Amino acid sequence: MKVLALVGSPRREGNTAVLVQKVLEGIKSKDNKAEIELLFLNDLQIRPCQSCYSCLSSGICVQEDDMRLIYKSLATANILVVGTPIYMEYVSAQTKLFIDRLFSSAHEQRSSFQSGMRIVLVFTWGWDKIDGYDDVIDEVKGILTSGDRKVVGVVKGVGLRYRKTEALDLPELLKEAFEVGKKVA
Repeated sequence: MKVLALVGSPRREGNTAVLVQKVLEGIKSKDNKAEIELLFLNDLQIRPCQSCYSCLSSGICVQEDDMRLIYKSLATANILVVGTPIYMEYVSAQTKLFIDRLFSSAHEQRSSFQSGMRIVLVFTWGWDKIDGYDDVIDEVKGILTSGDRKVVGVVKGVGLRYRKTEALDLPELLKEAFEVGKKVA
């Protein structure tokens, strides 16, 4: 089993990264031979979509940047884990760049995604309302789940304000992330 995990937070040790790691630990507990590739989007050079539409004819984005690494991994991964904080009412800028660059995969016949991919989404935000960003979550689900791909778990780190490791103080949330990982494996 191959797993691609993307962390869209600029904080490598922040709440989003902590929860993504817990999901990955859950996956490993179920399949200790799982090949896990963990990428921090903030460390990659990903340019914005240029709206050139070259990908409509070729199915491949013509930009030569680190998104090509992600496309390559998407083609072979059985599981995709995407973690992002909610900043200014939406996913982080790093995650938005990734999402926008999926346009070249928008058409099922040209999809970069592995067939039958299972997806886990991890969201963190400071607001203490559990359903406060369900609209954002639903939008991301819609973007990532065309064809036979499906979201099998969503972890919501709610009320995580300014201390970057608050999630470590919430054993129920850590257990939930771990269990979602076991479920997807």
